[in-house]
Amino acid sequence: MQQKPNTIGPKAARKNTVGIIILILLLAPAALSAKDVQTRRQCTRQGEWKERYARPGITVYSQKLPGSNLFALRAEAVLEAPVGQLMEVLRRVDISNEWMPDIRTKYILEVNSDLDVITYSLNSVPFPFSDRELVLRNCVRLDRAQKYLVVDIYSVPYDKHPVKKGAVRSYMHCREMRVRPITDRKTEIDLLMYVDPRGFIPHWLVNMFQKKLPYNFLKALEKKAGTTDFDVRPQFQQLVNDLEAMMER
Repeated sequence: MQQKPNTIGPKAARKNTVGIIILILLLAPAALSAKDVQTRRQCTRQGEWKERYARPGITVYSQKLPGSNLFALRAEAVLEAPVGQLMEVLRRVDISNEWMPDIRTKYILEVNSDLDVITYSLNSVPFPFSDRELVLRNCVRLDRAQKYLVVDIYSVPYDKHPVKKGAVRSYMHCREMRVRPITDRKTEIDLLMYVDPRGFIPHWLVNMFQKKLPYNFLKALEKKAGTTDFDVRPQFQQLVNDLEAMMER
């Protein structure tokens, strides 16, 4: 007896295709999550950092990360501004357009506490490329071992705020800013950042453009925080007081 060929009918084929698609969709978040965790572990001050340039008060470095064509960037700086005012300027999202370079808009999506907020920002990018947006979690903590205030900023998924038409949602793997006072009017900063703008921009052009970001950001922050006289919110002030007490030991 001739054996019938092992064929699959149209309905069965469609079911198999749907099943495969569902499986891919279920597995994709886990794969991305694992990749993101691995990338955040690469956001470290270890490894070889190449000095890119130095300006008065600010030195910028870059490092090529394994498996990536994009540079991680680091800046060491001494800013002429009080640590409390620096922290307040960073936290007061409503004044971002007064000082942040290339910002179109920035606002708060969620407030968990004064030390933990989720923000949305839209940044202008030169023609012919699309503007870039970011949804970021911003957390402040005290690193007792290293004796720094630390501002941790990184991208988070946020389905309640779809991507703006005509924009591309970038991905901030990490932006960690270590902060501590030197004097009442001077603050030491160690900034580390690794961001993927995504979309269709050549890697070499991204690296050329992004190497300016740490300097431009820190100089703008210094200029703003050096002239403000905001009341420092109690949670920030307590962290500053705790840090200063630790540094005196």
